[in-house]
Amino acid sequence: MIADDIWNDLFGGFESMNRRIESILSEFDGPGVRTYGYTMYQGADGIPHVKEYGNCGSLLQQGTSGALDPVLDISHEGDKVRTVLELPGVPKEDIEVSGTDSTLCVVVHTPGKEATREIALPCKVDPSTARAECNNGLLEITLKAAGTADKVSIKVE
Repeated sequence: MIADDIWNDLFGGFESMNRRIESILSEFDGPGVRTYGYTMYQGADGIPHVKEYGNCGSLLQQGTSGALDPVLDISHEGDKVRTVLELPGVPKEDIEVSGTDSTLCVVVHTPGKEATREIALPCKVDPSTARAECNNGLLEITLKAAGTADKVSIKVE
């Protein structure tokens, strides 16, 4: 069929271009140089395909590698310090939070996901006033601005 020939010619050209790009990039791969890219296309069978190229392995599976690097937001509003961490897929029972007058420490112990995050706070706080809540993958820790040097454990609700 003519449509199949056009389709194959079009995507056959992409395969050739991908091989050329890989060849060119391999010439520039010196010590410490990392390259990565991917091509997405829909095959003649209607199924989407992704083809990676470069010298740093597959990056598509890194989200499931088990290592968490939680996104963090800290705000200081009046006498309150509010910290929010994104912990998708982590049940609150697997989260440990502790703190001092100037830092928070969040540790995650979920099978397949491990993380420890030390957080420097923008001002001195009273850790005994800490309140931590975890809903829909967001851990929110609120503290009152003040000062004490004792480290305390904070219950996650």
